Parts: sequence; C-alpha cells; structure tokens
Amino acid sequence: MHYGKYIRSAAWRNNPARLAELVASGGRCRTCNGAAPEVQLQVHHRTYARLGAEIVGDLTTLCMECHRVITDLLRRRSYGLRSPKFSDVVSTISPSGPLRDPTRTIPGFDLLGAMK
Repeated sequence: MHYGKYIRSAAWRNNPARLAELVASGGRCRTCNGAAPEVQLQVHHRTYARLGAEIVGDLTTLCMECHRVITDLLRRRSYGLRSPKFSDVVSTISPSGPLRDPTRTIPGFDLLGAMK
C-alpha cells in the first residue's frame, strides 16, 4: 500500500481506529495538549505494521507542530544508526599526499607541490 495515497484517501479519513483515537484524545494533542481550532490536529502512526488495518494503539493524536518534531526525531534516530553508503571519491581520483591550497605557494615547492 502506498502511504501517501492512503493518507489522502477517504479510507484513512473514515478509518474507525483514527476516529476512535481522535475521540480518546479528547480532541487534543497528546504531547502539548493543544486543541482545535488553535492547532491543527493530525493522527500519527506509531507503527506501520498494520497500515490500512490500524488499531487504536497504532495511532496517536498530535498537533501539526508536535507531529513534525516527533517525526523528525524518530527519523534521526532511525537513520542515525545506519552506516552511510558512499564511495570515497576524493581518494580514488586524487593522488595520495597532503592536501594543499592551489592558490597559495609554499617556499621550496612548485605549483604542483613538488620540491624545487
């Protein structure tokens, strides 16, 4: 199931677990206790294990700002544990040796860094 398409669908808007969580939260953000109309409430997925068949425990009511902050925090935690996958391009295309600033000359060396 495509997450973005699902979240914009009538199936999500009318989802019984989503509506039950909004009622259970008393129409308030579970983090900052903000309520409509002062804040825009959203329902956050605590897990995606049952996406499309959520139960109330899978969801949490949050205001838009708390939702943004919590999602950012969770993504940083998740991605922070992964090792980056990249190639060290500089070491494969550059000759080994010290890095130097080509705009500065060093006494006793030519522009390419070789000793005179």
